[in-house]
Amino acid sequence: MKNFIIFMLAVLSHLAATGQQLGSIQGRITDNHGHALEGIPVALQENNAMALTTSDGSFVIKNLHTGKYTVEAHGLVYSRQIKEVTLTADAPNAVLNFALQENTTTLQQVEVLGRKETTYKSSYSFIGTKTASRVIDVPQTISTVTKELIEDQQAFTLNEVVKNVAGVNQYSGYDDLTVRGFRNGYESGFRLVNGLRSGYSYGNGFFRVPLTVNLERVEVLKGPGAALFGDINPGGTINMVTKKPLSESRKAMNFSVGSFQTMRSTLDFTGPLNNDTTLLYRLNIGYENTKTFRNMNDRQSFIIAPTVTFRPTSKTTVNAEMVFSSFNGYLDRGLPIASGNLFSLPFAFSLSQPNDYFKVNDLSLNASLNHKITNNISFNLAYLRFAYAEDLKEHRTLNTFADAPLNTVMNMRYFERRAKEYTDNISTYFSLNGKTGSLSHKIVAGLDYVKFDTDKNSTMLEARQQNSNGKAIPLTFDLKNPVYEIKNTSNYIRRPTPAFFIDYINAVYHTSGLYVQDQVDVTTRLGLLLGLRYEMFRDERNYGDGEEKIKQNVILPRLGFTYALREDLNFFASYSQGFRPIKPEYIKYPERYGRTAPFHNEESYQVEGGLKGEFLQKALYGTLSVYQIKKRNTLVNTGLLTEEGNPIYRQNGQVRSRGAELEITGNIRPYFNLNANYAFNHSQVLDADVAAENGMMAANAPKHLAGLWAKYTFSFGSLPGLGLAIGGNYVSRRRMEIQVNRVNTGELIWDYWPAYTVANAALFYNLNKFKISLNLNNLLDKKYFVGGYDYFRASPGAPRNFMATIGYTF
Repeated sequence: MKNFIIFMLAVLSHLAATGQQLGSIQGRITDNHGHALEGIPVALQENNAMALTTSDGSFVIKNLHTGKYTVEAHGLVYSRQIKEVTLTADAPNAVLNFALQENTTTLQQVEVLGRKETTYKSSYSFIGTKTASRVIDVPQTISTVTKELIEDQQAFTLNEVVKNVAGVNQYSGYDDLTVRGFRNGYESGFRLVNGLRSGYSYGNGFFRVPLTVNLERVEVLKGPGAALFGDINPGGTINMVTKKPLSESRKAMNFSVGSFQTMRSTLDFTGPLNNDTTLLYRLNIGYENTKTFRNMNDRQSFIIAPTVTFRPTSKTTVNAEMVFSSFNGYLDRGLPIASGNLFSLPFAFSLSQPNDYFKVNDLSLNASLNHKITNNISFNLAYLRFAYAEDLKEHRTLNTFADAPLNTVMNMRYFERRAKEYTDNISTYFSLNGKTGSLSHKIVAGLDYVKFDTDKNSTMLEARQQNSNGKAIPLTFDLKNPVYEIKNTSNYIRRPTPAFFIDYINAVYHTSGLYVQDQVDVTTRLGLLLGLRYEMFRDERNYGDGEEKIKQNVILPRLGFTYALREDLNFFASYSQGFRPIKPEYIKYPERYGRTAPFHNEESYQVEGGLKGEFLQKALYGTLSVYQIKKRNTLVNTGLLTEEGNPIYRQNGQVRSRGAELEITGNIRPYFNLNANYAFNHSQVLDADVAAENGMMAANAPKHLAGLWAKYTFSFGSLPGLGLAIGGNYVSRRRMEIQVNRVNTGELIWDYWPAYTVANAALFYNLNKFKISLNLNNLLDKKYFVGGYDYFRASPGAPRNFMATIGYTF
């Protein structure tokens, strides 16, 4: 790191000593009618310098060295224009004017042809309505993290991204989040990819955190999205939008080194494959090798994502994308808590053994078709198949202490598991634009189908004892005197395969949804959103007793409105319902999971209102929202096991979440990027299975969350292109999911993960096509927990670390 800083300072000193005459590019941008366009970004391809047009359409980019520049001007609903200009010593200043053509199909096409904006702000989304809509016009909060912010923070996984979203925090170290006070992961949520259900965060895929290498942006639709997507978590829906091909050639390579012996490399190539640009491609590749800050937790991650777009006619676009991702390392079960002291053990402490491993391959195919039948009618078809395969050997806690309540020796269990999961999606819908009298309509009607299946050849071995001189000895781990060695597992005593795994490998279910939605422009100021979905959930397991399959049907309404208080400021309000079907085995065989009566489906609703606005010539976007969410029949894993080894569940009657959120993202000035958020959330358990939980905050649901990332790039003086960023996150204390034993007395209590503040910073320098960056995370070396479940499975945060990157764009 020291050599890197010395090298970087030497480069900067050399550049500072080089005096050149500085010039400028200025001009004016209008539409095809000659009207001035305000808030249009104008950028230089060579160094990413940018300006926004003012109210009269004018712009100026200053402090430019002599040379040739490629100038881009583009707006959200305007066709992009490129002009070239050369600045010389005799003519250091240039004037360029643009007349942009309005393109009403631009919004629909950006999702399949690639987003060309280069800011933290994303003004449009598909996640809120299934059609291209301005975020300001959707009566529900939508938060977005763009690839530019992801790259500036060098965020490599989804968990590193969500800190930029108000009301979202990590529940644990897995693909496991809290959104507006409700857990979103494992049995309570899944991730969408391009609006379709993936295998991430559900089933065993929950242990594999998605990579960001091929992501254009990450979106969060706050509150239930069931009217659009079926069985969705009430706190919010997380959608990962992948990078799409661009119509011009762009190539970028990055090489990184960092703390914990980390090395990374990414590649992003895109452009046309033929002269008439009807065939486009994009290729994203990423690789990481790191020891991480945790012991016995080395990992290698690799992803390759080729994408092709074919436009046979101006009305038809076809996308095909394949993503292969692999992981080779350990399954980190978290930090154990010894003697009730959260900080008694080093945060690197692990229960894994040297011959443990966790190997994962996931492969997905995503294809889509967009065809414009007429000027007012279009047809959309999308398909996603996701395959997940894992090979696991691990030593992990049995979630009990052998010396309770002293809590220094843990009972252990050993797992071997080979499993495969498959998720299939198909979504098809028509969109129609029309009028009835003075009302304008944008109608969407369609059908979704999802199927989840497991490989019947999946297998699992579990042991809790080993044979020693003819005696069965429990597997234990002494936290005060840990032993790490290559274990001889041949003398481990195998247990019968538990019923929960038999249920797992026989789990086959599918769900279909019919929906219709109408966005109505009542006046120039008032817009309505009306939606209705009929969801039909079915399982396909053969129970062998001749009884009918488990059927679960529900009608899910959604309605809302927006009212323009002024041109760039909308008030919005909405009501939406949520629904998540319980696994069929919890209804058919509740006794296997610690309950005499069948479990119930989870139901929820949200009411929300607030303000959405665009400011500073539409360069800055802000949202202020207040909400209430109620959820019934929340399924809770007690952490306990039956004698047969099945997890024991309980079900809380009602949880209520009330809160307010503020988000600001975009540009305060052309060279000043900002992402700031704050969330207040009061989540309370109102009707719990365990009386002691009544009135308490929901697990891992902090009352206060705040985040900041501010980046300034100098555009003047002798060092144009130098940038500095500062940021941080605050998370208030959170309740553990499961009660723990008080040390010495053994009394069951609720404990808490303490509040924390983490400060981060970054230094950038853009030199023509090169970019050098240095990110410093957790500057104050704070010891903190991102989340966790109990004393057996805590998720510590990383200590102070750095990541240095050099990138080249051509």
